[in-house]
Amino acid sequence: MEDLALWNLTREAWGALVACFEPEIESLIQESGVDDRAWGLLLAALTFEPEHITPAHLMVRGPYTAAEQYLARLRSCSEKGYLKEVAQGEFRLMAKGRTEAGRFIARARTAMAEADRPSSVDSQKLARLLERLVKTSLETPPPPDTWSIRLSYQLMPAFDPPYPYFEQAVSCLAAYRDDAHLEAWRRTGLTATALEVLTYLWRDQVGSLAGLVDKLAHRGHSREVYAGALAELRERKLIRGTFRAIRLTEAGKTFREQIEEDTDRLFFAPWSCLNPADRTDLEGLLVRVRDSLRETVSQ
Repeated sequence: MEDLALWNLTREAWGALVACFEPEIESLIQESGVDDRAWGLLLAALTFEPEHITPAHLMVRGPYTAAEQYLARLRSCSEKGYLKEVAQGEFRLMAKGRTEAGRFIARARTAMAEADRPSSVDSQKLARLLERLVKTSLETPPPPDTWSIRLSYQLMPAFDPPYPYFEQAVSCLAAYRDDAHLEAWRRTGLTATALEVLTYLWRDQVGSLAGLVDKLAHRGHSREVYAGALAELRERKLIRGTFRAIRLTEAGKTFREQIEEDTDRLFFAPWSCLNPADRTDLEGLLVRVRDSLRETVSQ
Protein backbone atom coordinates (compact mmCIF):
# COMPACT_ATOMS: atom_id res chain seq x y z
CA MET A 1 0.00 0.00 0.00
CA GLU A 2 1.29 3.47 -0.91
CA ASP A 3 2.16 5.98 1.81
CA LEU A 4 -0.92 8.20 1.47
CA ALA A 5 -3.34 5.27 1.36
CA LEU A 6 -1.67 3.76 4.43
CA TRP A 7 -1.91 7.08 6.27
CA ASN A 8 -5.58 7.42 5.35
CA LEU A 9 -6.20 3.91 6.67
CA THR A 10 -4.37 4.85 9.88
CA ARG A 11 -6.68 7.83 10.29
CA GLU A 12 -9.73 5.62 9.70
CA ALA A 13 -8.63 3.25 12.47
CA TRP A 14 -7.86 6.22 14.74
CA GLY A 15 -11.31 7.67 14.00
CA ALA A 16 -12.92 4.39 14.98
CA LEU A 17 -11.03 4.49 18.28
CA VAL A 18 -12.10 8.10 18.90
CA ALA A 19 -15.72 7.02 18.41
CA CYS A 20 -15.23 4.56 21.29
CA PHE A 21 -14.15 7.18 23.82
CA GLU A 22 -16.18 10.17 22.61
CA PRO A 23 -19.21 9.28 24.77
CA GLU A 24 -16.99 9.23 27.83
CA ILE A 25 -15.56 12.65 26.96
CA GLU A 26 -19.01 14.09 26.29
CA SER A 27 -20.07 12.85 29.73
CA LEU A 28 -17.00 14.46 31.28
CA ILE A 29 -17.73 17.77 29.56
CA GLN A 30 -21.25 17.76 30.97
CA GLU A 31 -19.95 16.96 34.45
CA SER A 32 -17.21 19.58 34.45
CA GLY A 33 -18.64 22.35 32.31
CA VAL A 34 -15.28 22.62 30.51
CA ASP A 35 -15.83 23.03 26.78
CA ASP A 36 -13.78 21.45 23.97
CA ARG A 37 -11.54 24.46 23.38
CA ALA A 38 -10.77 24.85 27.07
CA TRP A 39 -9.77 21.17 27.29
CA GLY A 40 -7.48 21.75 24.32
CA LEU A 41 -5.81 24.69 26.04
CA LEU A 42 -5.29 22.74 29.26
CA LEU A 43 -3.69 19.85 27.38
CA ALA A 44 -1.55 22.29 25.42
CA ALA A 45 -0.44 23.99 28.65
CA LEU A 46 0.60 20.58 29.95
CA THR A 47 2.81 19.96 26.91
CA PHE A 48 4.44 23.40 27.05
CA GLU A 49 5.70 22.93 30.60
CA PRO A 50 8.03 24.09 32.06
CA GLU A 51 7.43 27.05 29.73
CA HIS A 52 4.28 29.13 30.07
CA ILE A 53 1.50 28.96 27.52
CA THR A 54 1.07 32.11 25.40
CA PRO A 55 -0.78 33.14 22.23
CA ALA A 56 2.58 33.12 20.44
CA HIS A 57 3.15 29.48 21.42
CA LEU A 58 -0.31 28.50 20.21
CA MET A 59 0.19 30.33 16.92
CA VAL A 60 3.19 28.21 15.96
CA ARG A 61 1.00 25.21 15.14
CA GLY A 62 -2.25 27.16 14.75
CA PRO A 63 -1.25 30.33 12.86
CA TYR A 64 -4.71 30.84 11.34
CA THR A 65 -6.37 32.05 14.56
CA ALA A 66 -5.92 35.64 15.73
CA ALA A 67 -3.62 36.19 18.70
CA GLU A 68 -6.40 38.16 20.38
CA GLN A 69 -8.70 35.16 20.11
CA TYR A 70 -6.16 32.90 21.79
CA LEU A 71 -5.61 35.51 24.50
CA ALA A 72 -9.34 35.75 25.19
CA ARG A 73 -9.62 31.97 25.53
CA LEU A 74 -6.61 31.79 27.83
CA ARG A 75 -8.02 34.55 30.02
CA SER A 76 -11.37 32.75 30.14
CA CYS A 77 -9.57 29.67 31.50
CA SER A 78 -7.74 31.91 33.95
CA GLU A 79 -11.01 33.40 35.22
CA LYS A 80 -12.22 29.87 35.95
CA GLY A 81 -9.08 29.03 37.92
CA TYR A 82 -7.56 26.59 35.44
CA LEU A 83 -4.70 28.89 34.45
CA LYS A 84 -3.00 31.91 36.02
CA GLU A 85 -1.76 34.91 34.06
CA VAL A 86 1.71 35.35 35.57
CA ALA A 87 2.75 38.12 33.16
CA GLN A 88 1.06 39.99 30.33
CA GLY A 89 -0.17 37.26 27.96
CA GLU A 90 1.72 34.47 29.78
CA PHE A 91 -0.17 31.74 31.63
CA ARG A 92 0.75 28.74 33.73
CA LEU A 93 -1.30 25.71 34.63
CA MET A 94 -2.91 25.81 38.06
CA ALA A 95 -3.64 22.76 40.21
CA LYS A 96 -7.30 22.85 39.17
CA GLY A 97 -6.35 22.89 35.49
CA ARG A 98 -3.80 20.11 35.94
CA THR A 99 -6.42 17.97 37.69
CA GLU A 100 -8.95 18.51 34.91
CA ALA A 101 -6.40 17.77 32.18
CA GLY A 102 -5.36 14.60 33.97
CA ARG A 103 -8.98 13.55 34.40
CA PHE A 104 -9.64 14.09 30.69
CA ILE A 105 -6.66 11.94 29.71
CA ALA A 106 -7.42 9.19 32.24
CA ARG A 107 -11.10 8.86 31.28
CA ALA A 108 -10.33 8.78 27.57
CA ARG A 109 -7.55 6.22 27.94
CA THR A 110 -9.60 3.95 30.16
CA ALA A 111 -12.31 3.88 27.50
CA MET A 112 -9.70 3.13 24.82
CA ALA A 113 -8.24 0.24 26.80
CA GLU A 114 -11.71 -1.20 27.35
CA ALA A 115 -12.33 -1.15 23.58
CA ASP A 116 -9.37 -3.45 22.93
CA ARG A 117 -10.15 -7.03 21.98
CA PRO A 118 -6.87 -8.95 22.22
CA SER A 119 -8.36 -11.99 20.53
CA SER A 120 -9.17 -10.09 17.31
CA VAL A 121 -6.17 -7.80 16.79
CA ASP A 122 -2.48 -7.96 17.66
CA SER A 123 -2.59 -4.46 19.11
CA GLN A 124 0.87 -4.82 20.63
CA LYS A 125 2.37 -5.36 17.19
CA LEU A 126 0.43 -2.40 15.81
CA ALA A 127 1.73 -0.18 18.59
CA ARG A 128 5.31 -1.31 17.89
CA LEU A 129 5.07 -0.43 14.21
CA LEU A 130 3.63 3.00 14.97
CA GLU A 131 6.30 3.52 17.63
CA ARG A 132 8.92 3.06 14.93
CA LEU A 133 7.23 5.63 12.69
CA VAL A 134 6.96 8.17 15.50
CA LYS A 135 10.56 7.78 16.65
CA THR A 136 11.90 7.94 13.10
CA SER A 137 9.90 11.12 12.53
CA LEU A 138 11.34 12.61 15.71
CA GLU A 139 14.88 11.67 14.68
CA THR A 140 14.69 12.76 11.02
CA PRO A 141 16.79 15.93 10.50
CA PRO A 142 14.84 19.04 9.46
CA PRO A 143 13.13 20.16 7.42
CA PRO A 144 10.55 20.10 8.81
CA ASP A 145 11.09 21.33 12.31
CA THR A 146 9.69 18.95 14.92
CA TRP A 147 7.92 21.53 17.13
CA SER A 148 4.44 19.99 17.00
CA ILE A 149 5.39 16.32 17.20
CA ARG A 150 7.70 16.92 20.17
CA LEU A 151 4.91 18.62 22.08
CA SER A 152 2.50 15.80 21.25
CA TYR A 153 5.09 13.24 22.32
CA GLN A 154 5.04 14.78 25.80
CA LEU A 155 1.69 13.04 26.31
CA MET A 156 2.86 9.60 25.14
CA PRO A 157 1.60 6.99 27.62
CA ALA A 158 3.17 3.73 28.68
CA PHE A 159 3.31 1.11 25.95
CA ASP A 160 0.72 -1.08 27.62
CA PRO A 161 -2.26 -1.03 27.24
CA PRO A 162 -1.73 -0.66 23.48
CA TYR A 163 -4.78 1.34 22.35
CA PRO A 164 -3.97 4.53 24.30
CA TYR A 165 -0.45 4.24 22.91
CA PHE A 166 -1.87 3.76 19.41
CA GLU A 167 -4.07 6.85 19.78
CA GLN A 168 -1.25 9.09 20.96
CA ALA A 169 1.14 7.72 18.34
CA VAL A 170 -1.31 8.70 15.61
CA SER A 171 -1.71 12.10 17.27
CA CYS A 172 2.07 12.45 17.11
CA LEU A 173 2.11 11.57 13.43
CA ALA A 174 -0.69 14.07 12.77
CA ALA A 175 1.40 16.68 14.59
CA TYR A 176 4.38 15.86 12.39
CA ARG A 177 2.18 16.29 9.34
CA ASP A 178 1.34 19.74 10.69
CA ASP A 179 5.07 20.40 11.01
CA ALA A 180 5.50 19.36 7.38
CA HIS A 181 2.57 21.52 6.26
CA LEU A 182 3.92 24.55 8.12
CA GLU A 183 7.28 24.10 6.41
CA ALA A 184 5.65 23.79 2.98
CA TRP A 185 3.55 26.92 3.63
CA ARG A 186 6.38 29.11 4.94
CA ARG A 187 8.41 28.51 1.79
CA THR A 188 5.70 30.21 -0.28
CA GLY A 189 5.83 33.55 1.50
CA LEU A 190 2.05 33.73 1.87
CA THR A 191 0.58 34.95 5.12
CA ALA A 192 -1.16 32.27 7.19
CA THR A 193 -4.58 33.82 6.64
CA ALA A 194 -4.07 33.98 2.87
CA LEU A 195 -3.08 30.32 2.84
CA GLU A 196 -6.21 29.30 4.74
CA VAL A 197 -8.38 31.33 2.37
CA LEU A 198 -6.63 29.71 -0.59
CA THR A 199 -7.22 26.26 0.92
CA TYR A 200 -10.95 26.85 1.37
CA LEU A 201 -11.21 28.03 -2.22
CA TRP A 202 -9.13 25.07 -3.43
CA ARG A 203 -11.48 22.69 -1.66
CA ASP A 204 -14.45 24.56 -3.12
CA GLN A 205 -15.87 25.13 0.37
CA VAL A 206 -16.50 28.86 -0.09
CA GLY A 207 -16.80 31.23 -3.03
CA SER A 208 -17.25 34.71 -1.59
CA LEU A 209 -15.84 37.08 1.01
CA ALA A 210 -19.07 36.83 3.01
CA GLY A 211 -18.78 33.05 2.94
CA LEU A 212 -15.21 33.22 4.21
CA VAL A 213 -16.09 35.56 7.05
CA ASP A 214 -18.95 33.29 8.11
CA LYS A 215 -17.02 30.02 7.73
CA LEU A 216 -13.98 31.30 9.60
CA ALA A 217 -15.69 33.36 12.29
CA HIS A 218 -14.08 31.16 14.97
CA ARG A 219 -10.65 32.46 13.94
CA GLY A 220 -11.37 35.89 15.41
CA HIS A 221 -10.38 37.91 12.32
CA SER A 222 -12.33 40.84 10.91
CA ARG A 223 -13.82 41.14 7.44
CA GLU A 224 -10.98 43.51 6.60
CA VAL A 225 -8.38 40.85 7.37
CA TYR A 226 -9.99 38.43 4.91
CA ALA A 227 -10.38 41.16 2.32
CA GLY A 228 -6.65 41.78 2.72
CA ALA A 229 -5.93 38.07 2.30
CA LEU A 230 -7.91 38.05 -0.95
CA ALA A 231 -5.98 41.10 -2.14
CA GLU A 232 -2.75 39.25 -1.38
CA LEU A 233 -3.88 36.24 -3.41
CA ARG A 234 -5.12 38.43 -6.25
CA GLU A 235 -1.81 40.28 -6.41
CA ARG A 236 -0.05 36.94 -6.91
CA LYS A 237 -2.62 36.00 -9.58
CA LEU A 238 -3.82 33.00 -7.57
CA ILE A 239 -7.49 34.06 -7.64
CA ARG A 240 -9.83 36.09 -9.84
CA GLY A 241 -13.33 37.53 -9.63
CA THR A 242 -15.12 39.82 -7.18
CA PHE A 243 -15.76 39.51 -3.47
CA ARG A 244 -19.11 37.95 -4.32
CA ALA A 245 -17.71 35.38 -6.76
CA ILE A 246 -14.12 34.31 -6.09
CA ARG A 247 -12.45 31.62 -8.17
CA LEU A 248 -9.03 30.02 -8.21
CA THR A 249 -6.92 30.59 -11.28
CA GLU A 250 -5.02 27.69 -12.79
CA ALA A 251 -1.92 29.18 -11.20
CA GLY A 252 -3.72 29.21 -7.85
CA LYS A 253 -4.73 25.57 -8.19
CA THR A 254 -1.19 24.55 -9.13
CA PHE A 255 0.24 26.64 -6.29
CA ARG A 256 -1.97 25.02 -3.65
CA GLU A 257 -1.41 21.52 -5.03
CA GLN A 258 2.34 22.09 -4.81
CA ILE A 259 2.00 22.90 -1.10
CA GLU A 260 0.16 19.61 -0.64
CA GLU A 261 2.82 17.70 -2.56
CA ASP A 262 5.59 19.32 -0.52
CA THR A 263 3.73 18.48 2.69
CA ASP A 264 3.42 14.82 1.65
CA ARG A 265 7.08 14.61 0.62
CA LEU A 266 8.30 15.96 3.96
CA PHE A 267 5.79 14.02 6.04
CA PHE A 268 6.36 10.64 4.42
CA ALA A 269 10.19 10.79 4.30
CA PRO A 270 10.52 8.91 7.65
CA TRP A 271 8.17 6.18 6.44
CA SER A 272 11.08 4.64 4.56
CA CYS A 273 11.85 2.93 7.89
CA LEU A 274 9.08 0.44 7.03
CA ASN A 275 10.04 -2.41 4.71
CA PRO A 276 7.44 -4.12 2.45
CA ALA A 277 6.66 -6.77 5.06
CA ASP A 278 6.13 -4.07 7.72
CA ARG A 279 3.73 -2.24 5.42
CA THR A 280 1.74 -5.37 4.75
CA ASP A 281 1.56 -6.10 8.47
CA LEU A 282 0.56 -2.52 9.27
CA GLU A 283 -2.16 -2.50 6.64
CA GLY A 284 -3.67 -5.74 7.87
CA LEU A 285 -3.55 -4.68 11.51
CA LEU A 286 -5.15 -1.31 10.80
CA VAL A 287 -7.98 -2.91 8.86
CA ARG A 288 -8.67 -5.31 11.72
CA VAL A 289 -8.46 -2.54 14.33
CA ARG A 290 -10.81 -0.33 12.35
CA ASP A 291 -13.34 -3.09 11.76
CA SER A 292 -13.17 -4.40 15.32
CA LEU A 293 -13.68 -0.92 16.79
CA ARG A 294 -16.53 -0.12 14.45
CA GLU A 295 -18.21 -3.33 15.55
CA THR A 296 -17.72 -2.33 19.18
CA VAL A 297 -19.32 1.08 18.62
CA SER A 298 -22.29 -0.42 16.77
CA GLN A 299 -23.14 -2.83 19.59
